[in-house]
Amino acid sequence: MLTSATIKKLITIVEKYKNDVPAPVSGNWKAKEDGDLWASVLGQIAVVGSAASGEAVKNALPDWNEWYARLLKMNSKQRLQKIHRLFRKAGVRYATEDISKCKKTDAANYNFEVLASYGGPKSYFKKVATIPHESWRIAAVADDLAYVKNKGARDLLIGLGLVERAIAFDTRVMSVLKHLGAELPDDIAASKRRYKALETELIEKVCVPNKITGGHLDRILFNRSKEIIG
Repeated sequence: MLTSATIKKLITIVEKYKNDVPAPVSGNWKAKEDGDLWASVLGQIAVVGSAASGEAVKNALPDWNEWYARLLKMNSKQRLQKIHRLFRKAGVRYATEDISKCKKTDAANYNFEVLASYGGPKSYFKKVATIPHESWRIAAVADDLAYVKNKGARDLLIGLGLVERAIAFDTRVMSVLKHLGAELPDDIAASKRRYKALETELIEKVCVPNKITGGHLDRILFNRSKEIIG
């Protein structure tokens, strides 16, 4: 899917920005508490449809660990209301005013219960870290958590330092690749096979020569998309 010209452009871009855009830190989930990890999961739900929504949620509270502890003491209905109020306050896209119709709130409440069943977010991601292959970790998270699919699982795990050979093809990254001449099929996001093929091609032809991880390439293309596209 990548022409030789596109690969050369990408290598040049990586050389230009790799020292300016921080690489994800391997294993950084270990330094986070339950509340902060919960914030990452919530942010991944919020980001669907709007990257700004993800940032808004992460910046919505001064102490995520305190809020997480309070949620633990609530019943499901109370917790649902608190999460919905947070999403609405942060201006999360697709967080409907009617709580009964808010799929993002339902997904977040479901994910809270999934994480709690493992003993909390820290215990859950500790379990994920024991899965031997990165692709299996991605598949496990995509299966376990609601509203976190193929791309979202990658983005979440890259941010937590749980995968390195992964790229989250969000709209910004896709726009950059198309701008640089990549020939991408329309079903790239929906097709796991095509998604993996493009990911592997980028890692082998762009990341390996530049000695960076797929996660670092992802962050470079995402954070510098405006400068690249112009």
